[in-house]
Amino acid sequence: MGAALCFNSLESLLRDSASGFLAAVSAAPAPGAADLTNFHRVFSRVLSAYPDPPLEAVWFFSALTFHDRPDDLRSLLQLLSAFAASSPGAAKPLALLAPVISELFHSDKTRRETEALVEAVLSYISICSSRPAAVSTDGASTDAGRLLPAFGELVKVWSVRHSRDRCPFQVLFPLVEEEARRELMKEGCSVEYLAGVVVAEAFLLRLCLKVQNATGASRSDLQKELRIWAVSSIPIFQNQHFFGVLLNMLMNSPLPIYSLLSADDEILVRDVLYDTLILVDYSFINKVAGVDQVDSTLLPIYLSRLIITLDAVNDARRKGDQGRAMSFINAFSTSNVPNYLIKWATCQAGFGALSKPIANTPQALIKWLVDLEDKGLKVFGDNSSWVKGRLIYDEVKNGYGNRMTHSDADLFFIDKQSVGEVMDTKGSEGEEAVEMETAGNAFMAAAQSMKVETNGIRKRKGCLNEDAAGVKFVKYKVEDSSVKDYYLSGNNGMSSGSEVENPQSDDEMEESD
Repeated sequence: MGAALCFNSLESLLRDSASGFLAAVSAAPAPGAADLTNFHRVFSRVLSAYPDPPLEAVWFFSALTFHDRPDDLRSLLQLLSAFAASSPGAAKPLALLAPVISELFHSDKTRRETEALVEAVLSYISICSSRPAAVSTDGASTDAGRLLPAFGELVKVWSVRHSRDRCPFQVLFPLVEEEARRELMKEGCSVEYLAGVVVAEAFLLRLCLKVQNATGASRSDLQKELRIWAVSSIPIFQNQHFFGVLLNMLMNSPLPIYSLLSADDEILVRDVLYDTLILVDYSFINKVAGVDQVDSTLLPIYLSRLIITLDAVNDARRKGDQGRAMSFINAFSTSNVPNYLIKWATCQAGFGALSKPIANTPQALIKWLVDLEDKGLKVFGDNSSWVKGRLIYDEVKNGYGNRMTHSDADLFFIDKQSVGEVMDTKGSEGEEAVEMETAGNAFMAAAQSMKVETNGIRKRKGCLNEDAAGVKFVKYKVEDSSVKDYYLSGNNGMSSGSEVENPQSDDEMEESD
C-alpha cells in the first residue's frame, strides 16, 4: 500500500477518521461549523501517496470538501472525476459518483439545476462506460476490486446530513431496493457491483425527472418517449450489474421512486421498465452468453428476467391487454433465457438426466425449475421458498391447476411469424394498434380457457442494519441537446427532452458512438 510509508493501516485510519468526523459534526454549534482542518491535512498526504487513490480515501476527502460547500454539487462532481482520471477501468470512476446521486436526490435545487446536473452525470457515465475493460498481466479484470471493510463507516460520513435516524445505506442509496443495499453491506462487496448500483440510480433519477417534466403530454406518448430513451441508454451504459439491479427492482413493489412520483406515475415507469428489459435483447448481455456456453455469472440476471417476465405477462392480462402479454411471452420464448436456463440445469444435474420443460413460456419454465428444486437441485437459493409461493399463488389465482400443461403448450405453439410483428416498435401508432389487436386475438384463441386476471405477490423488506481541472462531458448522446455543448464549469442549461429515433439495435447505436 502506497500509504504504508506514512500510516500503518489505511483501514484503521479510515475508521478512526470517520468516527472523529461524525463526532465533530455532531458537536458543531451549527451545520457546516465543524473544524475539519486536521482531517484535510492528513488525507491530503494520504491521497498524494497513491497514483490511483482508493475509493474510500477519495470519498472521505471529498466529504470534507463538500462539508465546507454543501450545495456545490458541480464542484463535487469535478473533484470526484479528477481523482478517477488515473483509474484504468470504468468501475471505480462510476462507483465514486454515489454521493453525487444521493445529494441530487435529497437536494432542494430547482428542477432546472437538477436536470442539468443529472445530464452531466449521465454524460460522465457514458464516457466511463466506453472505456475498454482493464485487465492485468494474468488476464484478470483490474476492475474486480473489493471495497474495504471500512466502507460502511464512509457511508455514515456521507449520510449524516440527511440521516434522520434512518439506515445510512438507505440514505446514501435511496433509489435502489433493499436487496441491493444488503449486497453493499456485505464485507468485501465488489466495486463493480457498486458501480452498477450507481448507474441504475442515475438512470432512474433521469426517468423520474422526465416524468415530472412531462406536463400536458398524453400517457401513451410519454410512455413511448420514455421507452425510446431507456432502450437507447442501456447499451451506452453496457453494465451487467446495472441491468441486474434494474431487474431485481421490478420484483418488488413499489419501485424505490415512490417519494418522487405519484402512484400512477410509478406504474408508468414500471411499464416502461417491463418493455425495456423484456422486449429487447441487448448485445452486451448476449455476448457473454455464447451459444454453447453456460456462464454462471449470468444466472442471477436470467432468473430475475424469468420472474419479472411472468409478472409482466400477468400484469398485462390483469389490465386486459392481451396483445402486450403476448409480446412479453414471444420475446421471452425467442430470447437466450430459456435455452440458457435449460443448459445450466442440465449441466448441474448431469447430461441427459432431465426432461425438458413443456414449453419455453415463463410459467412453464418456472414450474420446471421449481420441480428440479424439489428434487434437490439448487436453483433459486435463498429465494426458493418465495418463488415457490409465488408460483402456487399464480396458479391458483389464474386457475391453471391441472390445466397448466395444456394452456402453456397452446400458448407456446402459436405461429410466431404471425405475431412477431407486435415486437416491431418502429411502426406508427396506427400500425401498433392493429398489431396489438391482431396479437390479442391470436392470444385469446390460443388461451381461451385461461383466466386473465391476476394479482402478483410482492415482497418488501426494511433496512437490516441501522448501525483539478474542469471536465468536459460530451459523449452522452441519448437526447439531441442533452450535453452536446455542456461544460461542468460553465453552461447551466438543461436538456430539451427532445425525442430520438428508436435505434435499429443496440449494436448499431454502439457503432454510431
